[in-house]
Amino acid sequence: MKKNLLKAVITVCCLVAFASAHAEVPISASGQIGYSSPQGSYFKNDVGEKMSKFGIGLDFDILWHFEQLDYKLGVGLTWNTAFLFGADVGNFDIGLYGLNLYGVKGQWRFLDSKVSPYGALAFGLSRFSTPQISMIDSYGNETIIDKGENKFNLGIRPEIGVDLGGFLISMGYFVPMNYSLNNKVSKTAGNLQINIGYRHTFY
Repeated sequence: MKKNLLKAVITVCCLVAFASAHAEVPISASGQIGYSSPQGSYFKNDVGEKMSKFGIGLDFDILWHFEQLDYKLGVGLTWNTAFLFGADVGNFDIGLYGLNLYGVKGQWRFLDSKVSPYGALAFGLSRFSTPQISMIDSYGNETIIDKGENKFNLGIRPEIGVDLGGFLISMGYFVPMNYSLNNKVSKTAGNLQINIGYRHTFY
């Protein structure tokens, strides 16, 4: 399944790049940063306590805009990532989670003006990195309980925001997907991001 997802993402990306290379359309690129709130059962222990409560989110894209639709539609490539900080729970030290989306993105601006709300949808290959979990005894000795893993699945991320003449304010929801720990236990992981950033258009 991982290979099929990766092949699908690569194929769509190549088609987008090929179409844009043969069309006279403006290109825009954006970068955003903000707060990321972890979502899903992976971030809770057996008694329901959150193992990670906050993080930092980053989002980058490059879009091609089409004259036929008054440049309201943008289609292109995206990379979204979140660094989700762990917590100290009793004698357990839990590190840093990572959640990434590599894929394609479609965006629609609702107004034909410099200031406009917009909606977007990104999908592609997601990668969830679980942290190393270690236990520290009363003598300060560290014992590694879990070395951490990388798990893959389909990633889906809707986004809404407003473009203030290039300055962006947005909220994106990385839909929690299932990732299996040690190929046995399947839990969900996603995040909610509130970002600010900037989009520059190249004509």
